[in-house]
Amino acid sequence: MAKTISEIAEETGYSRTTITMVLSGRASEYRISERAQNIINAYVAEHGYTINQTARNLKTKRSHTVGFIAPDIANAFFARIMAHLEAHCRAEGLVLITTSSLEDPEVEARALNSLLARGVDGLVMAPCAPRLPEPGRKRGKNTPLVLIDRAYPDDHVPVISSNHEASARRITREIIDAGARQIAFLCGHPENPSIQDRVIGFYGAGGEAGLARDQLRVLTARDDSVSAGRQMMKALFGDALEPPSAILCSSLLVLEGALQFFKSEHGGIPADLIIGTFDYDGLLDFIPNTVLVVKQDEEALADAAFRVLLRQINGRKDSEATRSILETSLVRLG
Repeated sequence: MAKTISEIAEETGYSRTTITMVLSGRASEYRISERAQNIINAYVAEHGYTINQTARNLKTKRSHTVGFIAPDIANAFFARIMAHLEAHCRAEGLVLITTSSLEDPEVEARALNSLLARGVDGLVMAPCAPRLPEPGRKRGKNTPLVLIDRAYPDDHVPVISSNHEASARRITREIIDAGARQIAFLCGHPENPSIQDRVIGFYGAGGEAGLARDQLRVLTARDDSVSAGRQMMKALFGDALEPPSAILCSSLLVLEGALQFFKSEHGGIPADLIIGTFDYDGLLDFIPNTVLVVKQDEEALADAAFRVLLRQINGRKDSEATRSILETSLVRLG
């Protein structure tokens, strides 16, 4: 069983300070003898050592944890954000605690209160409600917070996001240039500010290309999920309007639902259908159709969010109005 610094001190006869300096690689700086270093290192090599986290937290008045509230970790975009945040935390000696809101304000409020009760040093979240729940604001008003991917007008904290409107304009123009004249945009969780920006970009690009509003359909579902994608496709193909020549999906989850619909109801994807989606996944390469993808830079988003959060944790506050907007790239497959 790994030993604490106190146990190593008791067994070797050296002080806690001496052992700490040796284990932190600062023995030469404090002129600790080679003999002492050898004894301590040999003991640790045989028994290992562990940090008494409770004592460390009490001493530093920090928990050395960071909370991340994502809408849904099943969404590959947020899963990759989480992975990059976790790597940054690990490099700084922090532990990332992740939970999902399921795009439900009540679930988000409980998750927020739970993380605050654990005394996290800071929070990164993609909010699903216009403002932080009142209990959370009172309890965690001094807890460093950075929003990622989306923000509401009343969220006066640092925000790291992609340029959603410009991305939607670009992919819509590419879909039109590929020959589509009837385009359906399938949107999960339409109250999400990021989705609203994408809808603005979608209509904007369509209007600039001379398409009428009846050629640009926007379908919405309450949640961002596979079932929502199926539901919207069923509604789209269930009416008497002309089937679309292209679909644009607000997320990979919605796209997965759309593809399930085609398989179950039509035996496969129509060969001439142009498919657009936000966020890239390697499996998209196996779709035989023309596929256009807005690829967000998850690593850059996570890096920017963590740097801002770490500055806050270390006492260097950013302006409440700070907003960093990152550009995306467009990938064409098929």
